[in-house]
Amino acid sequence: MHINFTNHAKGRIDERNISISQIESTLKKPDTTSSGFDGTSISRKAFGGKILEIVYTGSKKGVVVITAYYL
Repeated sequence: MHINFTNHAKGRIDERNISISQIESTLKKPDTTSSGFDGTSISRKAFGGKILEIVYTGSKKGVVVITAYYL
């Protein structure tokens, strides 16, 4: 799966100390998924007592991560 990041996502991922491996894991094998606003999707996965949530858009070519944060 090819993963692209918006500039917003890059900044938030760095600011929140989220690893690329956690993002890949969440997108490939999420604990839960749901629909977001305006055609986005949301994937969630637990990491050490925290839940990582990723908002993204997707196609057959890959995904574009819009933002990522811990709940």
